[in-house]
Amino acid sequence: MVVTRMIATYKNLLSVLLLGLVPTLWAAAPTALTWEVSIGEATASNPELRAARANLAAAGHSARAVHSGNLPQLSGGAGYNDSSGSAASNSTGFSTSLSLSQNLFSGFQDSAKIEQGVAKFAEVEADLAVVKTRLSQELKSAFAGLLFAQDNVTLTDKIVQRLQENLRLVELRFEGGRENKGSFLLTRATLAQARYENLQARQTLVSSQAQLARVLGRSEPEGLQVLGSVPVTVPGASPNFQTLVQQVPDLAKARAQERSALADVTLARAGFYPSVDLTGSMAREGQDWAPDKDRRTVGLNLTIPLYSGGKDYYTTKSTAATLEAVSSTKDNVERQQLVRLKQAYANYVESEEKLKVDSAFLEAAITRAEIARSRYNNGLMSFEDWDRIENDLIQRQKNFLQSQRDRVTAEAAWEQVQGQGVIP
Repeated sequence: MVVTRMIATYKNLLSVLLLGLVPTLWAAAPTALTWEVSIGEATASNPELRAARANLAAAGHSARAVHSGNLPQLSGGAGYNDSSGSAASNSTGFSTSLSLSQNLFSGFQDSAKIEQGVAKFAEVEADLAVVKTRLSQELKSAFAGLLFAQDNVTLTDKIVQRLQENLRLVELRFEGGRENKGSFLLTRATLAQARYENLQARQTLVSSQAQLARVLGRSEPEGLQVLGSVPVTVPGASPNFQTLVQQVPDLAKARAQERSALADVTLARAGFYPSVDLTGSMAREGQDWAPDKDRRTVGLNLTIPLYSGGKDYYTTKSTAATLEAVSSTKDNVERQQLVRLKQAYANYVESEEKLKVDSAFLEAAITRAEIARSRYNNGLMSFEDWDRIENDLIQRQKNFLQSQRDRVTAEAAWEQVQGQGVIP
C-alpha cells in the first residue's frame, strides 16, 4: 500500500509540475516509442549486439572444428601418367587411391585444442552477456534521458511563461511606485536566464534523440520521441554480494581466459611428447583407364622430438607466466566487481530515497509559491521573500525531473553490474 501511494503521489506531482501540457505533437508523432517497443527495436537492430551474436556463432563453429584432431582423415585421388622420350620406355598408366590416417597420440595437443575452443566459446559468450547488459543500461538511460529532455522543454516553457507573468506584475507595481527599479531589473534578468535555459533544454533534446537513436540502431534520429516511462522496482533487502559477484559476466569472461591460458600451457608442453600416427592406403594401378592391379599399405609411425632449439622450453615458460598473469587478473576482476556491486546498490537505494525527498520538497514548494504570489500581489510580502520562494519552486521542479531520470539510470546501473537487463 505504501509503495502504491508513493507511485500515485509521484504521478500526481508530475501532473502538477507539467500542468498537463505535454505537447500533443509528441503524443501524435509517428516515431513516438513506448518502452516495450524500444526494447524490441534495440534487440533486433543494435549493430553491436548483432556483432556479438555473430562472434558467438563463429566461436561455436570454431569450437566444433577442433574436434577433427581426434577423428580419422580420409582422402581419395586419381592420376594419369604418360612417360616418353629416348631415355625412358614409353608407357602410360592410370591410378586411383584411397588413404586413411589416424593420429593415436599427439602429446595431448588435441585435448588442449578442444579445451581452448570451449574456453574461447565461454569467453565470447560472456562478451555477449556483457554487451546485452550494457545495451540494456544504455537503452534505459537513453530512454529516460530523452523523456527527461522532453519534460524539461515543457518545464522551461512553463517557467518562461510564469516569469513573464511575474515580470508584468513587478512592472505594474514599479510603474505604480510600489516596487523599486532593482526588483524590476532583477525579474527581467531572471526571465532572460530562463529563456537561455529553455534554449539549452531544446539543444539537449536534440542530443538525447541522437543518443537513443544510436542505441536503437537507427541512423536518423530526427523527430524521435518517447511515450510512457521506464518501469522501476523498489529496492529490497541488501543482497549477498559474495554470491552475486560469482554471476557477473566480467568474472565469467576472466575465468574463461584463465581456462584458455591453462590449455595453452598444455599445448606448449606437447612439444616434449612423442607423436604416434597410423596410416593406411589402398590403390589400383594399370595401363587402362580402369586399373586392375591392387596395392595396399599400412604404417605405424612414431616421432620422438629430440631438440627444437629451445623453442618448446621457452614457449612453455612463456605460457606458464601468462597463466599466472591471467589468474591474477581474474582475482582482481572479482574484487573490482564486488566493489562495483556495492557502489551500484548504494546509488540505487539512495536514488529511491532522493526521489521521495525531492517529491516532498516539490509539493511544499508548489504550496508555498501559491501562497506567496497571493501575498505579494496584495502587498503583504516583500519582493525579496517572494522572489526567493519563486526561485525555490523553479529549482525544486528541476530537481524532481532530474531525480526521476537518475532513479531510472541508477537502477539500470545496478542491473548492469549484476549482469541483468531487459535484452533477451
